[in-house]
Amino acid sequence: MQGNGWRSRRIILASDGLKYSFHETTLDAGVELRFAYRSHRETVYCIEGEGLIHDVRTGEVSALIPGVLYSAGIGDDHIVETTTEMKIICIFDPPLIGNESAD
Repeated sequence: MQGNGWRSRRIILASDGLKYSFHETTLDAGVELRFAYRSHRETVYCIEGEGLIHDVRTGEVSALIPGVLYSAGIGDDHIVETTTEMKIICIFDPPLIGNESAD
């Protein structure tokens, strides 16, 4: 699956019968991507690249570099701003079916 500025390899989906889904996502360099999920919690682990994570509600900005993990709850509006191409691992609860996109 892909969108403007990102490509996602969806490895574990709801059809696999687990209580989460697992994805490897590549974000292009120099993009700002806004995410908020109405029905899912998301945990993201950065494995490659650099950028920032913006919490829209609080205005807090944090570095997003290899080894950093962040979690977003249901409805948590956040922006990922990339400096370089970034690879992240994403886990969703409940699991994605496979064709969802950020709200």
